[in-house]
Amino acid sequence: MLTNIFYCDLTNIYCVFLKGKKLIFNLSYIRIMKLFNAQRRNLMKGKGIRKYVLYAIGEIILVVIGILIAVSINNANEVRKTKNHLKNVLVTYQEDLKLDTLKVNNALELLNTRKLRFDQFLSDTVDIEMYKTYPRAMGLTLNYNPFELQQKGIRLLEKFESSTTETDSLVIQILAHHNAFDTLLKETHERIGDDVTDNMDYLKYNHAWIGDLLFGKLDNPEMYDYFLSDTYHARLAIHYMLVYGNLKPLLEQHLTSSKDILSKIESRING
Repeated sequence: MLTNIFYCDLTNIYCVFLKGKKLIFNLSYIRIMKLFNAQRRNLMKGKGIRKYVLYAIGEIILVVIGILIAVSINNANEVRKTKNHLKNVLVTYQEDLKLDTLKVNNALELLNTRKLRFDQFLSDTVDIEMYKTYPRAMGLTLNYNPFELQQKGIRLLEKFESSTTETDSLVIQILAHHNAFDTLLKETHERIGDDVTDNMDYLKYNHAWIGDLLFGKLDNPEMYDYFLSDTYHARLAIHYMLVYGNLKPLLEQHLTSSKDILSKIESRING
């Protein structure tokens, strides 16, 4: 651990301010101070105690000023280092957020494409011919595409925030946004995944033709009876709500918030 050390020899007027092993400030045999020493000796010989005290106070003030200058320079250097480090961390998170935004956009495009099929097969006019025309509709409740957010940048920001006593409003906003979205995304993906597993288990334990379905053999009449039943319609409606009532709005909100954060990061980096 670095230790701040101050050494001062008033006899020789030799002052050093150290941080660890690094020399920050050195006043060594300053010519001006020699004048103080000469005056001090003369005053003591002449017993000018009052004037001697004033000169001594002047010496102390000069030493204190030197220390304050050294501390000020050191603090300014530390602040500059901290700002540069934060900029580097923000650049890393910025790249991660751009990748996450790309993932979210791709996910939304896929959801928008699939929504047309959900709307078609949730309608009251659905019939066997629609399933024969678009057999992939039988798998609407049996698959989903989860994804995870990038973690490198956010971990660096968390480390930065925990290592400093200063509060940075942008860092706090980023951490709050990321952690809230990440938690909700994982919970939503988990619910959708559980629903897909439940739908698959239902078919596995109740309908022997599930194997044919998975291998693309679609000539079993019982298969169509199920997909036209109220039971499947209810399962399809539940899955629809999980995806379009929960996941899709969450992704859209993330895009809006991310755009604002990316703008603020850009201003901070280039500011």
